[in-house]
Amino acid sequence: MKIIPRNKTVPAMTLLALVSGCAVTGGTSAPDYNASGSAAGQAGTFIEASNEKHMKGVNKVGVLSCNVMFGMTSAASASTSGGFRAGADRATGTISRSDVKVTVTYTVDGVEDSELQRIADAACADAETQLAGAGFQVVPLATLRANPNYRKIQEGGRPSPFEYKEQRGGTRYLVLARTGETVTDSRYTGAGQGFAQSFKAVTGDATEQLEGQLIKDLGMTGVNINLLVDFASLESDGHKTFAGLANKNSAKVKADIQLAVTGDLRFQPLPAQKCWKEYGKEKCQIKLNQQPVFATRQPVASDRPFYTSIDNVTTTGDKVTSGLTKAVGMLSALSGTSSKVARDITRYQVNVMPEVYEAEAVTLSKGLSGMAAAKAASSR
Repeated sequence: MKIIPRNKTVPAMTLLALVSGCAVTGGTSAPDYNASGSAAGQAGTFIEASNEKHMKGVNKVGVLSCNVMFGMTSAASASTSGGFRAGADRATGTISRSDVKVTVTYTVDGVEDSELQRIADAACADAETQLAGAGFQVVPLATLRANPNYRKIQEGGRPSPFEYKEQRGGTRYLVLARTGETVTDSRYTGAGQGFAQSFKAVTGDATEQLEGQLIKDLGMTGVNINLLVDFASLESDGHKTFAGLANKNSAKVKADIQLAVTGDLRFQPLPAQKCWKEYGKEKCQIKLNQQPVFATRQPVASDRPFYTSIDNVTTTGDKVTSGLTKAVGMLSALSGTSSKVARDITRYQVNVMPEVYEAEAVTLSKGLSGMAAAKAASSR
């Protein structure tokens, strides 16, 4: 089934040409994923590996963290722009450029936090099952939770779920850990707690140090799992031409609405671990270039419809803002000056079917972890 893409295309404005937008079909589908097929047989298409030579000797593993990020709002923008000499050859008294910034936002609606938590729990449990199925000896989660270092890691994490927003773009995610746990992976905690983490590293209480102690205590290789469940892929043609030398006379944002999962499994191999004494405490480390990572090369996607409709929910305020800035832009052009104040804002709401969304998200997450586990096992 073809996914539903939409283009929002806006030309540079002049006094005689108002901003216009249109929806067209197009876009490139991700490779087909067969949920009934062999994980090992499809791993080469969907999974790429780095530092895999350090998988040698890895057998006993434990999942140190499992985080699932859900795309809730996807946003992108593009703009027209005048080149380096835009208007330089314009005759006095004629119309100049009035450039436009177009912003398109898609928001998912109809899925509750409790449903997202079920998906996260199922995805994390499936990952452990897939690791075991690939031939690894998996340390039970209960064993990890009984270790004091694991408890310290949890105490230093972020509450789950927590919201992550892009500062300027408007894209919004929810990050969830397993039920009863916090989000501890440094890729999430590092941005907001980097300063504090640097001090904790001195005393050996940073997440990485505690994970190292846990790995040593249980004689296992640690695994960190991170997954992203997303519903929309937005592609922008940008804001400027190369070096800003030429005019850019269109602003285009393309959206493909399709449920897809990306992510990675990162291994911290016990054989690569080095420990030493510092400030009266033992510290253990596994260098990043010795940590094998099995990540998605292509999104693991489904073409099954997971929504009932996509509604245009552009607000009155958005329309007023767009109208006012376009009017100002045309007046600016009429006066013979260049301006980039015009804005064109469109918002869409994707109304999901919760049961389908949940079932497909779990299936795709299981497929990703199964292929990653198979790829990891074959690298030993």
